[in-house]
Amino acid sequence: MALRPAYARRSDSHGMPRRRSLLAGLLAAGIAMAGLAFTGSPASAEETAAASGESTLEIAITDCETYGGDGNLHYAVHDPYTYYRDFITVRDAAGTVVHEATYLDDPVFEATDFETDVPLPPGDYIIVYSAERETGGRRIDEQNFTIGACPDLNVDLVDPTCSTGDDGLITLVLSGLVVGEPYHWTAGGFSGSFVAESDTLEIPLSSGSPPGNYLAYAETVDDSPVYDWRAFAIEPCQPGLTVTVTQCTVAGGTGTVDVALANLVHGVVYTVTGPDGSTRQATAQPSGFTTLSFPSIPGGTHSTVTVAGTWTVDQPYEEPPYIGGGDFVPLDTVALTASADVNLEPCPAAVVPASSGGTTGLPATGTDPVVPIGAALLLLGLGTAVLAISRRRTAVRAPR
Repeated sequence: MALRPAYARRSDSHGMPRRRSLLAGLLAAGIAMAGLAFTGSPASAEETAAASGESTLEIAITDCETYGGDGNLHYAVHDPYTYYRDFITVRDAAGTVVHEATYLDDPVFEATDFETDVPLPPGDYIIVYSAERETGGRRIDEQNFTIGACPDLNVDLVDPTCSTGDDGLITLVLSGLVVGEPYHWTAGGFSGSFVAESDTLEIPLSSGSPPGNYLAYAETVDDSPVYDWRAFAIEPCQPGLTVTVTQCTVAGGTGTVDVALANLVHGVVYTVTGPDGSTRQATAQPSGFTTLSFPSIPGGTHSTVTVAGTWTVDQPYEEPPYIGGGDFVPLDTVALTASADVNLEPCPAAVVPASSGGTTGLPATGTDPVVPIGAALLLLGLGTAVLAISRRRTAVRAPR
């Protein structure tokens, strides 16, 4: 009976440390497994995230929509893994950091989602998404993007037509408009206002502009207007020239050259040089056409009819006090010319008399004149012979 307590005591003294060692080992293994489950292998978890594509970066771009304003970058990140930290960095084309953010993962091992709007001026950018743990990190994704340029108000014109005095046509074209924005414009003496319903507007202007230098201008209607302008010219029309030739029809005759002029500018005096070198003066007529005639032009004449005049601007061009405007070359003096070749065929050949021993020849008819003349002489000789025979017979029969 005395041995049991001693055995029991020995057993207790040696068994408890073993159990404790075993429990400590199991606890350490459990902690190690828990730690492995918590931290994992940095390379394998992050490589799996990148390779699987489950960690995502999505971006949406809004271009600049107002004059001198900013566009917008919207990014959204989905991270199904538990990293230590997530990073977003945005750089411009020069490499300057224009935005950066750090996000901590969800502490209860759930997926981390976050999104943000970043106002940015127009330009080219790169966004980088990376994740970092205490033991290392990895770049998950990067994307290049561009914020489109702000609207740029632009004034232009569809090629203005020429003018003879009051018939120049203009179509004003305004682009880079902001929908809903009010505007005012002027062009070649016309003006108007409107609220933009689209980013481009064409404004046809009625006729009535004489040749000259003009200004087109448009601006926003507010305290700090955005504007654009353009100088332009309405050219004087070049003359139209039509030549009609009446050919010579008889030997020794002449032909006629009729000249029709169109698109003559009012107030300009033109000089018309005919095929014979003579000159006439011409001006615009209410009908729109001016006609001249050059008679008595010898057949076989090959020459040129020309019309020439000079238009000079009434008021010299002055550069307006605005920035920009382009490389406009204003009108000053414009030469107005046109020409047309004239060809008169030679007149028909003169009739040439046929002469033989002083006898006057007959006009050519296409038949040899000797034949009918010989026949006539033959008939005349036969008639004389018959008449002589008839007289002889009468003389013989008379004595009866």
